[in-house]
Amino acid sequence: MGNAKEYPALSESSDKPAAGEPGPPEAVTRSWASPAPVPRPGPRLLRPRPGAPYHRVDRTGRFRWWRPPLAVLLVLAAYPVVLVTVMAAATIIALPFGGRPDENGVTGWPVADLAVELFLLACLIPVVALAVRLVLRRPVGTLASVEGRLRLRWLLLCCAVAAVCVAGYAAVLFGSYAVTSPGEPLLGTFTGAAAFAAALAVVLLLVPFQAAAEEYALRGFLMQVVGGYGADPGERMRDGVLSRVLRSPVPAIAVSGVIFALLHDYSAWAMADVAIFGLAMAWLTWYTGGLEAAVALHVLHNTVLFALSAYDGSYTDAGTGSGSWYALVGTGVEVGLYVVLVVWLARRLGVRRTVPDGG
Repeated sequence: MGNAKEYPALSESSDKPAAGEPGPPEAVTRSWASPAPVPRPGPRLLRPRPGAPYHRVDRTGRFRWWRPPLAVLLVLAAYPVVLVTVMAAATIIALPFGGRPDENGVTGWPVADLAVELFLLACLIPVVALAVRLVLRRPVGTLASVEGRLRLRWLLLCCAVAAVCVAGYAAVLFGSYAVTSPGEPLLGTFTGAAAFAAALAVVLLLVPFQAAAEEYALRGFLMQVVGGYGADPGERMRDGVLSRVLRSPVPAIAVSGVIFALLHDYSAWAMADVAIFGLAMAWLTWYTGGLEAAVALHVLHNTVLFALSAYDGSYTDAGTGSGSWYALVGTGVEVGLYVVLVVWLARRLGVRRTVPDGG
């Protein structure tokens, strides 16, 4: 209609009508979008300092001396709760099916008890992740590597190298036993196809998580808790002898390796065996800037040993005993070859060893 009043078009750059013009009809006014609510910022995580090596990622700009011991206390308090809960649940589930707890396990069935034991160790991952997130106020990914994530390609390459080294370990183990004990079988009596298949399935399903959890707890969480102490260059008391020692990787590696050995119920040769393995994996974690190399060898090593023990059912005594000199030699060959190959590969590929700019 010729006498209809024209209204200026609305644009994104102006939400008001032109000067001297009446406002738009009410229907148009109601169609305007309401301002989006401003999101409330979440709790701020503390980012590692650029250039920090793996064991120093907890030395953030807001490091406080009380955070690491508090994080350890949280782990020591939370893990028993998880342990009791899982064991009680396993017992309750097993009872209707004829399971009976005894001194050897919570279900009375060796394979089921093996599954419970491995699952309990795997639960260390969420427990230490909780401590890192809530107390240390760091991204959980900083447990995995200096890049704040698990470097999958590097992990797979390390698994390939680990397969070769574990094969060398098995060759030394079987070869030494054949020479020193000719005619005697290395393994015990076969448990039977059904029992072996069930135990092997549990091993293949849960051992990777069990071995990785031990790395996350002892080569990840514990190394970083210890490594956070000691003033950095630019901080007060940075030139003191104590600060120089604490910020070096030596205390973190030593504590991680020793605690790893003491947590196993071994003696004699076996204790030396596990100590060598733990110290070597701690050093390799520091050198490569992440857990991938240690996780790869630990997973394959444990999978092979548990698979062998599934053959004769000796997994019920896993983690105990005095070991043997030829097993120690096998571990020395395995770990020595693995360290050399991984270091060579890390240098060749330029694997990052320190926190990149941006955290």
